[in-house]
Amino acid sequence: MRLLLTKLVNRFNCLKMRNKVIIISSITLVLLFFVKSVFLKKDQAIHNGNATDSFSVKIQEYRPQSRTVYLKFSGTVNPLRRASLISEVSGKVAAIYLSDGKKVKKNDIVLKIEDFGRTEQVEKVRALLKQREIEYNSSAKLSKKGYRAQMQVEAAFAALQSAKADLKKLELDLENTAIKSPIDGCIDKINVNEGDFVNAGQKIADIVNFDQVLVVLYVSESEINKIELGSTAQINLLDGRELEGEVSFISKIAEPKTGSYGVEVKVINNEIISLQGLTASISLASGEKFAYKIPSSAMSLSDEGILGIKIVDDNNHVVFTPIEIVDYESDGVWIVANNEDKPIKLIALGHLFVKPGDKV
Repeated sequence: MRLLLTKLVNRFNCLKMRNKVIIISSITLVLLFFVKSVFLKKDQAIHNGNATDSFSVKIQEYRPQSRTVYLKFSGTVNPLRRASLISEVSGKVAAIYLSDGKKVKKNDIVLKIEDFGRTEQVEKVRALLKQREIEYNSSAKLSKKGYRAQMQVEAAFAALQSAKADLKKLELDLENTAIKSPIDGCIDKINVNEGDFVNAGQKIADIVNFDQVLVVLYVSESEINKIELGSTAQINLLDGRELEGEVSFISKIAEPKTGSYGVEVKVINNEIISLQGLTASISLASGEKFAYKIPSSAMSLSDEGILGIKIVDDNNHVVFTPIEIVDYESDGVWIVANNEDKPIKLIALGHLFVKPGDKV
């Protein structure tokens, strides 16, 4: 053996430097592989027997605090008062007095429809009405003296009432040629131009009033019973503006397509919203619960994909507890793990390296 080693050393010395480097590198790699294999087997043996070993983790005690829990929803902004400007008569648009976006008061004239001889018709029927009144009065007098039959008096009275009805209808048609705003507010886009012909019942424009604003949202069947009329709401617009509101309406009928229930939140003292359809985030109070404020890094998922935390019981064993996140803050999250007024021992660090049932 000694002679063999001497020969090997001599041959190694005769080799070129490049070949020496290759041989030394190969031997080094073989040794590293051998050492790694030995330690890997040892590590596996340790983990296979970890049912009785303890892990080193950081455990921190957290005490619950009574906290108002808010449900989060998305909704859209709508004015409480909105009306459509409808033409009550048919005819050609003679004049438009106000433009798109202008403020209006109730009964302000927005546009005028040509009367198409309605004024003359009104005067004609007024004259006819006077004649019918004279005829009726004469018939009534003659009837009292016995010169007219009661049937003739009744016919004169019917003609009088018909003339009155015709006059009232024509006067109303003439009045309706001036299309007026039904409410205070702002005019949205006017859909006609001067010279256009409009039909009775045609919508001319929308009038919206933002003095009072609603946020409309839809709530699922599982959450609708958690909302109460009059409860407070926090409203956040996408541009960062914040508002306060209260629940003013909860629908009792579900939407056929979605199965959700409509809820309206009335904005308190609106002074900043003047646009319909804005997206808003709404937080509705749904009662008090005991909650824990923990670092978000302490949360994990179970094998079934359930969000929760790992805590330690009285016997120092790991227990996975499902949670519900009720609020977020910059330095942690508020969670509900149970609604009991008792502290928990949270595994704040190292929870990813232990599983339920492990002893720590």
